[in-house]
Amino acid sequence: MKVLTIGFPMTGKSSLFRAAAGPDSKGDVVAVPVPDPRFDRIVAQVKPKKATPATVIVSDDGEPLAPTGKMFGNKLLEAAKKADVLIHVVRAFESEMVPHHAAVDPARDREAVDVEMVLTDLGIIENRLERLGKSMTVKQPGSPDYLEKRLFERLKPMLEDGQPLRAIELDEEELKIVRNFQFVSAKPVVVCYNVGESDAATPPAAVHADIEKLASEGTAAFAVCATLEEELAQLDPEERAEFLSSYGLTESAAEKAVRAVYQGLGLITFFTAGENDTRAWPLREGSSALKAAATIHNDIAKGFIRAEVVHYADYDELGSLDAAYKGGKMSLEGKEYVIQDGDLLHIRTSA
Repeated sequence: MKVLTIGFPMTGKSSLFRAAAGPDSKGDVVAVPVPDPRFDRIVAQVKPKKATPATVIVSDDGEPLAPTGKMFGNKLLEAAKKADVLIHVVRAFESEMVPHHAAVDPARDREAVDVEMVLTDLGIIENRLERLGKSMTVKQPGSPDYLEKRLFERLKPMLEDGQPLRAIELDEEELKIVRNFQFVSAKPVVVCYNVGESDAATPPAAVHADIEKLASEGTAAFAVCATLEEELAQLDPEERAEFLSSYGLTESAAEKAVRAVYQGLGLITFFTAGENDTRAWPLREGSSALKAAATIHNDIAKGFIRAEVVHYADYDELGSLDAAYKGGKMSLEGKEYVIQDGDLLHIRTSA
């Protein structure tokens, strides 16, 4: 999954990227391992030749948002279209160096970008409807142009009302049409409030209130001090833990960002534990065992017979897969079994 950081100039989006990427990263795209104590526990017990954690691809390859005029330039718009989720970094710190909006107002800046996303998509839909008006097949029920026109005529007034596409309920056919156009307001958004060093452990009241408001709307949000976290990322693990503790922090920016991305995308993690390779796999919540098999490899999905499933709680209690199997904690499940967060899987195939 690809995550793109966006934000106005000097809001700290690049500092957040570097904090998440760590000291050895180069360039503007990096794979960030998903912190997961369950995976560490499995690896320590199995001792595989190779351990592969789940990763999030974080990118800072888009240009900053323009403070005035058209916020999304062509480069940023193209980068946003390719992303699975956007992390919007919002300024929540005082600085005379920031060239726009002298007063700190996180809610204002966040809402301005939300509005721009909606307006960007509204423009695309208006242009598309104009072209569809000249189509020869648009009046034929069931034709692609007919379905597109009907959907866009329904979405247009909603966008005009300020609703982002991600907040509008769509059926599977409508979702396919929307995905083809890669609308930016359809992308899940995670909001990161970049606070000052003195607010690192306890965000200001305005930020806390906005985080709670977003949570009530189903949007993941968190607060960090990006410059502090950038320094933290340069330290070794032991020093990092002491550093976090000295500021009253319990987790790093990378951990907060990954957790928020998982929440924003509705993801869980399942595991495969083998002596050659033990892996953590991200998966959409509510997905079937067959979908999990396809996540591992399409050939495994094609030859799917049964999934051997051990719930992580049983594994953790008994200490190993062998003990879980012997203790009757392994179940055989079919293609439609809904994967639970933390499940350890072994797929039986016909190959």
